[in-house]
Amino acid sequence: MNSVPSQGSADVKFEIGHVLFIDIVGYSNLLINEQSEQIQKLKQIVRGTEQFRLAEAEGKLLRLPTGDGGALVFRTTPEAPVLCALEIAKALKSHPKIHVRMGIHSGPVNEVTDINEQANIAGAGINIAQRVMDCGDAGHILLSRHVADDLKHYARWRPYLHEIGEYKVKHGEIISLVNFYTEELGNPQRPQNIRGAAPVKSVAVLPFVNLSADKHDEYLSDGMTEELINALARVPGLRVPGRTSCFAFKGKTEADIFRKVGDQLHVNTVLEGSVRKAGEKLRVTAQLINVSDGYHLWSKDYDGDFKDIFAFQSNVAKRVVEALQVKLGGEVARALAKKPTEDPEAHRLYLLGRYEFGKYSEAGWTSSIRYYEQALKLDPNYALAYCGLADTYAYMGGVVMPSKQAVVKEKEFAQKALELDPELPEAHLSLACALGGAFDWRNAQIEFDRAIELNPNLAWAYEIYAWFLGGVGRLDEAIAKDKKAIELDPLNSFFQSALAYFLYHARRYDDAIVQIKKTLELDPASTLGRHLLGCCLLWKGDTAGAIAEFQQSKIVVTGAWYQGLLGYAYAISGDRPKAEQMLRELEEMAKRQYVNTTAFASIYLGLGEKEKALDWLDKSYQDQESACWYLTVDPIYDSVRNEPRFQALVQKVFGSNL
Repeated sequence: MNSVPSQGSADVKFEIGHVLFIDIVGYSNLLINEQSEQIQKLKQIVRGTEQFRLAEAEGKLLRLPTGDGGALVFRTTPEAPVLCALEIAKALKSHPKIHVRMGIHSGPVNEVTDINEQANIAGAGINIAQRVMDCGDAGHILLSRHVADDLKHYARWRPYLHEIGEYKVKHGEIISLVNFYTEELGNPQRPQNIRGAAPVKSVAVLPFVNLSADKHDEYLSDGMTEELINALARVPGLRVPGRTSCFAFKGKTEADIFRKVGDQLHVNTVLEGSVRKAGEKLRVTAQLINVSDGYHLWSKDYDGDFKDIFAFQSNVAKRVVEALQVKLGGEVARALAKKPTEDPEAHRLYLLGRYEFGKYSEAGWTSSIRYYEQALKLDPNYALAYCGLADTYAYMGGVVMPSKQAVVKEKEFAQKALELDPELPEAHLSLACALGGAFDWRNAQIEFDRAIELNPNLAWAYEIYAWFLGGVGRLDEAIAKDKKAIELDPLNSFFQSALAYFLYHARRYDDAIVQIKKTLELDPASTLGRHLLGCCLLWKGDTAGAIAEFQQSKIVVTGAWYQGLLGYAYAISGDRPKAEQMLRELEEMAKRQYVNTTAFASIYLGLGEKEKALDWLDKSYQDQESACWYLTVDPIYDSVRNEPRFQALVQKVFGSNL
């Protein structure tokens, strides 16, 4: 790119411009005639965009041509350069030989006259937009943090904002980058120029080691780790990978562990430590380590009683923030210092509840509920304990108990948590799940948005929101939300599987299979991954392959809906006796445990018995089964999609929300 003229005298008047910087990647390697052809075509595309024409007509557009691209300065709104970039990216899909990257920033600009007496543009707005663009590869639309902060106030842009982090650029300046892409436009890959780098302000909290004599005290070390992750994730400008990714390194002690954490989680530092409990006495050791050289940025021992645990956690979080030189606003500082309860025993019981919940089994969930209830007897105002109850019932619904029963409990506890703490993001997420479970789509979306607004790094908020959006047919948004969740928690195999699910619902079976294989590399035991692979093979015509995968994913703890797909596959393969045997097995199972009604519907669909299938789907609606979320997108319902009964059912579930 040509150098940008420096500003003139100190009394030059600046104004805020919204800058879109564009250049052709690999321009210098093109032949002279190719350069001319590509730059002329790019000019034609840019000038043909609606945003260019509108701003020019209003006299609110400045242009800075360069040899291989140029800059547009919009004096309208922060959305204008983004909308223009999307128009350009869409038009370029018809010209695959033209590889363009774009950078956007809002900042001070002014019109100047250069040494050749030509009108030109200068200012930090231009300089930073160029540096943002320079970080990208072909197809990238990169934004500065300033622009992303402006856009996040508009709900329609949020799914497409993907945090990259802070990086050093020209002259040692640090800029914060955000990758903007939709399902069809932009480049979702991490830019090559910074792929090996991690955000300057980033930390992974490795699972604290339990050094207590009683190994059952592991709930305490795990709980402290989780709470530190949650606390630090609320600090703006600090990248903190999610719980699953951090816990993937639990118990790993190889010599280069810190480098591996840095490479896989894209962080510059790790926080590690240990917890030792002896009676009511507690010792916590914590150290912040630079992943590049193993240097200890700080280390500290905390000694006290169990009741001091909140003070220890708050101090550790503050020391991390100080060491990484992150600026804390008053609201975040108060959040870090805030105690969720004044009762240490109630907190101990809450941590036990979280520990049991994480086992993802019926026995674990039952124990989890018992611990949360005991915590609330000691402190009836413990909002997080109510969230714990709501979340546990959310997982149990449709799995070990009818969803309708679970949703009632879920909503009750989520609302109680919000009454106690209206600013608790986890409570808004719990309520969003409950409202979605009750098919209250409009209010569920309000709560999802509020949870993310309160904590933009809450990975599970994006993940569950994605399932909600996928259900109402907004699959592009669902895929974008799930990718955001993966960005925040990259080693979470459930998030990776979910991405395959949305691709499957979008009928992109080959893309889904690629994603499933990626998931199975991360977690070879992923039952959901195997199940999804079976689904994709089924609709690609490989029924035998699908049956083999469904058999591997056949487990009884999940309300038996997996078995329904196996029975369906038997039926369409022509093996009616095996499909009918599956029905009998489900009927017997239903005498001993909860069985999701959708499993019966699936098998009857395979057998071609539409009326019986619709009878069971009606029951699924009455029971508020989550499978009803997928009536409009799941290929299994294609055979009844035009049936009046099915269309009436879809109307009851979704109303005017489609």
